[in-house]
Amino acid sequence: MKIDPSTEISGWSAGATRHFAESQLGQQVVARLQAGSRSQRALSDLILRDPVFIATHGIEDVSRASGISASTISRYVRDLGIDSYAAFRADVADRVHALIAPVTKLENRLAEAARSSSPAEASLATAQSHLGALADRETAAALRQASEMLRQARHVWIMGFGLSAHLAAILALGLEPYRDGILNVVQYGGTEVAAGRVMAAGEGDVVIAISFPRYSSDVVQLARMARATGARLIALTDSPAAPLAQACDHLLIAPAQHPVLSSSCLPGLAIIEALVSQFLMSDPAHVERAKRLAASMAAYLSDQG
Repeated sequence: MKIDPSTEISGWSAGATRHFAESQLGQQVVARLQAGSRSQRALSDLILRDPVFIATHGIEDVSRASGISASTISRYVRDLGIDSYAAFRADVADRVHALIAPVTKLENRLAEAARSSSPAEASLATAQSHLGALADRETAAALRQASEMLRQARHVWIMGFGLSAHLAAILALGLEPYRDGILNVVQYGGTEVAAGRVMAAGEGDVVIAISFPRYSSDVVQLARMARATGARLIALTDSPAAPLAQACDHLLIAPAQHPVLSSSCLPGLAIIEALVSQFLMSDPAHVERAKRLAASMAAYLSDQG
């Protein structure tokens, strides 16, 4: 059974997801996502997308969520060198315990809203819970590191396809006033033209690739091409299990589950706004450019309101 990553898993925390994926156990799971059997890859995908779900649910719940038998899950756990699923669940919980309580509360609130509200209200409740899940130290630290990578870069190449193309454009427009060398890869001409542009990236450059469910294969291929030229790759996606996450130097995570749509773009946009804000305030020269921009634009702005 193939899991739809945008809708099936409900409990989510940026901090828990990142913290688990970077742990020793999480790295074992990542290895099986990349090179395991079909069932191992599917189960690894579920675990990496929502370690809080694993830490708070029994083996039968995991079996129903993944479509993988309990016996297969037990074998997977033993292959990790852990005696039982209960011990595995406890091991995962040890790594995310500080984040379980608030995320569970948000999950319960969202489930209650979904039962008693319209699709529009459920969508707004989802957005609220997702934005709350981004307010953690790990996400803030990841944004600071990404900002520093942008500050040191020779050029910054930004790309996304489909709906992510709009997010890429917003990020490019947000950064352009504060530094030179911002290039939006996917503007016109399709994949072939985008490939020609990104091949100009090289040593000292940073490529920011954006991809949310349902994932574009083009952005993954172009991101790998860019990295092969010597550029460093920042990925903005929804999970350490996402295809783009396996190819990047630095990962920014934003949830994408939505009760109706294939995915939500609001948390990705929140990360973009946070990254632009962090970059703007990271250097007095950026602030000075912002002041000059504000002064030059004053004549073109309405004085109403």
